[in-house]
Amino acid sequence: MSLYDTLGVSPESTQIEIKRAYRKLALQHHPDKVTDESLREESEIRFKEITAAYEILSDEERRTRYDTYGDATDGPEFEDDAFMNFFTQFNGGGYGGGYQGGQQASKRSEDVQVPLKVSMADCYNGKVFKFQSKRKVVCERCEGSGWRRRHGAPPPQTECKSCQGRGFKEQLRRFAPGMVAQQTVPCAMCRGKGKYVNKPTSEKNQCKRCAGQGMFEESKQLTVSIPRGSRQGDRIVLEGEADQEVGKSETGDLIFVVEEGTKPPDGVKLERRGYDLMTDLTISLAEAVTGLERTLTKTLDGRILKLVVPAGKVISPGKIIKVEQEGWPLNSHATKFGDLYVLVNIIFPRDNWFAEKSDLIKIRNILPSEGSKNSISEDPENTEEIANMKLVDDLPDFMGSSDDHYTNEGYAHGTFPDDGTPQCAHQ
Repeated sequence: MSLYDTLGVSPESTQIEIKRAYRKLALQHHPDKVTDESLREESEIRFKEITAAYEILSDEERRTRYDTYGDATDGPEFEDDAFMNFFTQFNGGGYGGGYQGGQQASKRSEDVQVPLKVSMADCYNGKVFKFQSKRKVVCERCEGSGWRRRHGAPPPQTECKSCQGRGFKEQLRRFAPGMVAQQTVPCAMCRGKGKYVNKPTSEKNQCKRCAGQGMFEESKQLTVSIPRGSRQGDRIVLEGEADQEVGKSETGDLIFVVEEGTKPPDGVKLERRGYDLMTDLTISLAEAVTGLERTLTKTLDGRILKLVVPAGKVISPGKIIKVEQEGWPLNSHATKFGDLYVLVNIIFPRDNWFAEKSDLIKIRNILPSEGSKNSISEDPENTEEIANMKLVDDLPDFMGSSDDHYTNEGYAHGTFPDDGTPQCAHQ
């Protein structure tokens, strides 16, 4: 029976005619209009079929798909392996020949993903916590039917009108550009069984365990173990702890997805970069050339790291201190770690910091003289001393607007005569 037959209209009917037919049948078969309780369930089934047909035929896009492909799904889709599936159906006898050639429905309920916020310290150290879980489970007494079992008799089943009791449908699938073939797929309404069980409306027929719903809510305590060294996006899987579904023999997993915190605890100056950690340290020039003992930071597992640079070990500007095996755990057993990198900032003294000029001479005599050698021969008559200078932090933008720098300094753009010498701009 087609959807048009369900509403008692022709495929050429207008939307107004379809709507008029739906309203008439909906009023006629509405369960609340039935006074005979024995006919109530049959009326509910008929009402659902009428409503489902109207939902499709009243939508022009879905109606077009139904008229074209015989189904209201998204119509033909191009699949990477559809070309092979096409020949598989021919070789396996499934092309238009029954459900065995179609795609098998999943026997497993859907997985459930839950975001889990974890602090930076808990990701580093790992943590175990318990929580109360609530999920839907299939009633074992009625096996999900909702019907009260009487003397072991199975619940009454209704033939699926959508697939005429076959359990499968044929729909067109595009397996290559310009090439369309008919494919057998399970019926979504009856899940490939050809029949389905409606929930009982009479209280005397309802399962006492689930109140006729076929399922009930289960509450249980679960334990979640966050492995040491967890990072953003890691997945913690509790197998078989998702919601159950009627007709599915296997239960999906409850999956926690780690959302790693980036703010360290108080006293911890660490930032994660991959499996390495980073921190910074500001020291004086004297410490850079004579050695030092300084507290770096607290670690994420509660220790305090103290940096000891022996006398004679010089820290040059731009150098980075690497502390091996003090980074992020590489495995949950904490047998290997990344490294810790310390970015060093050396503070030089201000101008005229010395008390006596003789102090400078002493320091000059103490420090090694390793400057670049003068490769230019001295020529007193052709030598000019530079005493007026400035120390700047950055170079000008040579590739960009460096000309503006000189304009701002009070120089105007000049013009160049044929001899190549610049001239002042006229005011």
